[in-house]
Amino acid sequence: MNSNASSDIQTIVTDVLNSRPYTHRQDVDMSVAAVITAQHDLRFLASTVGAVLAQRMLPGMIVIADCTGQIEQPMQMTFDVIHSSQDVLTEVPEAKTVRVILVGVKQAASFMDAVTRAMDQIGIDAGIRALWTLHDDSRPADDRCFETLLDAWRNTPTAALLGAKQLDWQAKNLHNVGLYAGHHDVVSLVVDGEPDQEQYDGRQDVLSVSLSGALVPLATLRAFEGADPWFGTFAESTDLCRRICLGGGRVVVVPQARIAHRRARFEGIRSKNGRPVEDEDGRIDPYLAVREANAKYAYTDMHRSWWPLLWLWSIIQSLGLAVLCLARKQPYHACCELAMPWRALLRLRGAWRAHARLRRQSKVTLKSLSTLSANHRQVREWLDRRRALRDQRDVVLLSPLEKDHLRKRLLRRWGLAFGAALIAGIWIVVLYWDVLRSVCSGASMYSAQLLPTGASFTQLLHTATTSWSYASGTGISAPNAPWLLVLALASVLTGGHVAGAVGLMFFLAAPLTVFSFWALAGIFTRSDAVRCVVALAWFALALSMGLYDDADVTMLTVMVFLPAAFAFSFRAVGMYRTEDLVNPHASVQAAAVAALCFIPVVAAQPQLLLPLMLTFLGFLLFVRSHKPALLLIPLPAAFVCAPTLVNAVRFASDGTWRQLFGSVMLPSSTHDGKPVVANLSDLLLRVFGIGADGGAWRYVAVSILALIVLLAAVSLVLPFVLRVSRMMWIAVFAGLATALLSAAIAVAVDVDGPVSGSMLPGTTYAMMGLLACICMMSGGAVRRFVMLRQHEKTGAVEIEGRGSKAVSIASHVGRAVLVCLLAVSVVACAGFNYVECDHSQVKTSDAGLPMVATDFLGQDDARRVLALRADSAESVSYSVMRTGRGDLIDSSPAQRVEVVSGRSDGSSRTIAQDCAQLLANADSDAINELGKLGFGGIYVIKQNGDKAQREASNQLNSNIGASDGTQNVVSLDNGTYYRLTVQDLSKQHIDRSGLDKAGSSVWRRSWLWCMGVVLVAYCLVALPRIRRQGLEEA
Repeated sequence: MNSNASSDIQTIVTDVLNSRPYTHRQDVDMSVAAVITAQHDLRFLASTVGAVLAQRMLPGMIVIADCTGQIEQPMQMTFDVIHSSQDVLTEVPEAKTVRVILVGVKQAASFMDAVTRAMDQIGIDAGIRALWTLHDDSRPADDRCFETLLDAWRNTPTAALLGAKQLDWQAKNLHNVGLYAGHHDVVSLVVDGEPDQEQYDGRQDVLSVSLSGALVPLATLRAFEGADPWFGTFAESTDLCRRICLGGGRVVVVPQARIAHRRARFEGIRSKNGRPVEDEDGRIDPYLAVREANAKYAYTDMHRSWWPLLWLWSIIQSLGLAVLCLARKQPYHACCELAMPWRALLRLRGAWRAHARLRRQSKVTLKSLSTLSANHRQVREWLDRRRALRDQRDVVLLSPLEKDHLRKRLLRRWGLAFGAALIAGIWIVVLYWDVLRSVCSGASMYSAQLLPTGASFTQLLHTATTSWSYASGTGISAPNAPWLLVLALASVLTGGHVAGAVGLMFFLAAPLTVFSFWALAGIFTRSDAVRCVVALAWFALALSMGLYDDADVTMLTVMVFLPAAFAFSFRAVGMYRTEDLVNPHASVQAAAVAALCFIPVVAAQPQLLLPLMLTFLGFLLFVRSHKPALLLIPLPAAFVCAPTLVNAVRFASDGTWRQLFGSVMLPSSTHDGKPVVANLSDLLLRVFGIGADGGAWRYVAVSILALIVLLAAVSLVLPFVLRVSRMMWIAVFAGLATALLSAAIAVAVDVDGPVSGSMLPGTTYAMMGLLACICMMSGGAVRRFVMLRQHEKTGAVEIEGRGSKAVSIASHVGRAVLVCLLAVSVVACAGFNYVECDHSQVKTSDAGLPMVATDFLGQDDARRVLALRADSAESVSYSVMRTGRGDLIDSSPAQRVEVVSGRSDGSSRTIAQDCAQLLANADSDAINELGKLGFGGIYVIKQNGDKAQREASNQLNSNIGASDGTQNVVSLDNGTYYRLTVQDLSKQHIDRSGLDKAGSSVWRRSWLWCMGVVLVAYCLVALPRIRRQGLEEA
């Protein structure tokens, strides 16, 4: 309908004219011309033209203005009307000719602008006294509409403009019956959508009417210089009617004249350029245009001297309204409100001119026209009635039996979910009971990959938000692990106790992991048994990958939030299974929750950005509607990880992009392996710990994985899940590709050489996709609500809509087999983990530095202690301590990447050389250099290993004690602490200039402000609504 718009319009008009029933009951008023505007969207034009031609009284001229501009020259058609009255004829009736003219209009700024341009092109006949203006989507609701307007005009000769009652397209419910003046706005006092029961038919004089279906005398247009196109289609009628009323004229609404108005652009089924929007889910929100129309009216309704105050108030108001819109789950409306004050500045010139015209034409003030204004009581009652009608529309009326069905399903569903989560939680508590007791008493967890922590909440928060890392030396300019922000949030739940937050995340991960995948499984199936068993399989996967044995809190974070993020993503676009009687629907709130769930996933393992990007591209291809919601989901995660992403891109040539494949956990070649082009054997070894000598468990594990892949592959041929299965298989391949890529990238260096990135994140991502596809195998499994009815003839009681019994039995048997296979896999994984794995790797520590060293560090955050450990006679390891323990918050993947690239800061080289000198012999110069770097003490860790390590440790202690500038303070079972006396106590602190510069950076503050605003906005949208009835399902 775009390039052939003119021919389409001509065809429609011709067809309507040819199908017009001939009758002698019609008459023609030659003093009125009807003007109908048409756009690219021609869905309603035939109905409107047909309704006009069916009027008992016809206008002498019908002008159809083609706003697409495709009609170059006006085209005219005519037909004759011979009116025959019901009285006895005394003479032959005279035939009256009605002209139908098609004219092209280009670049019309508003509805009345198009009307004016059309009439200017064809010229207005001398006999034309008024225009009957109609949108192409506003048809007369009966055959007396035009006649009623003419009668009202004749009976009310002082009326300067007459409008009709506005109804919906079915002509049953009201839109408005005239408008009254409010506080610098207009109100209808009619609830949009309430049934038309002629309750407002007593109205007559009003401030404004809709120009759609209005009878506009040409004298009025000449006297008031016509409508102002600057106001646009949504506000030009209120401006024109306001000028008429203040200029001494009357605006009259004729309730008996009824117009059925589709309001295509207002209801979002027509674009701004007039093209149709066919997709119901893709409707265009007119909120911004309506708000701008209201703002234009408000500015021109008050004196110019008030405009500065009005603009300042609009800034404050926009913030409040934006928060309110976000709480109402209307993020687009919130953005519109924030933009309103700044868009107002662009309209000042037009507002100045429009206000000048209003003052020039005004003869009376609005205060003197009290009958045209609505008081506060009327407005308050109108708002209450509108709110009540809106609430009634949102209520789903269910019978008591239907409510009872949903209530039973809710209790069963959540009961089984809590049971599965309880099993996982008890399993972890039993395995790590000693760890739990120690954590509750204030100890810090640690393992070979997880450092302990003694940091305060303030230190954690500052480290997480500042691009300065204390991983080695006296600090380097590099972003810290984004996962520290997640740890900071968890620390809020523990009252600022960071070590307790790590323990909380470790033990709560088990039940939360089950709940998370239970929610994702509910997207694809409503089978309670399948959902619970698959959720336990997800938990068993964490056990099989050794996440609990290594205390890998970053991967546990991924296991908790990744399935939930995908579950809410599917809900955001309305692609999910529901219980019977409840229909799926798209949800902006679910999109916001999904966005928040992706934050800890990406913060814990930034490499998951790669499969997530690929998966979202696939989603955009397969999702048919609500794509803007998907596009907004990655935004918060991108803001949270912005320092890491910017650093990786900015210094990509230096290899900093490798930090995306690292995490806060300590990598090692024995655990993560060396960089290689990995294959399936490498994946089994590095992820599941299954080597060539794995014994029987190797075959069991391979069999379980093969079964999972096979069952997931079957979903690709199931006709009822074709789209979602392909979407999840994209996730499977993206995860595997990420795992193989990570295995080939060096992210750190240890004593054995380069260390590759972890394959766990990518494998976990792929396994999530496979288990999701297995859920699809069970089908919808919706427990239907069925009614009992009595047979009319036999009187027997039977079930309505009973399906095939054979199909039902087959589906139940298939789901039972699937549940059994998954349950066997869960038991096998849990049993292997219990029997074969070493759970003593996770330990707790109350000890650390001696109390005197801890007190020294606690007096000033810039103080440092150097911890040394002699690994052999030729090797010594060091760690810079700023708390009583080697701290988790100082574990920086960015610093480890610097070492991979062969770069190190000057202080790190100096410390390494001094430590080597002290291992070899007593060296006062080395002690002096360490003192100048700001160290206040040295702590030598006692080695209890083989004889060589013990001798090296004793030699190191002797050399340090024999060096000038040291003082042996305390010697304990774990080690010996030496105080450095080469510097005064006031000078025993590291150089903080780099940290202070990073902390006061404009970029840091901008990032924190932007991140804070974005997160608050998403949290407001994600907050749950208060529901009157618990009919939603999880």
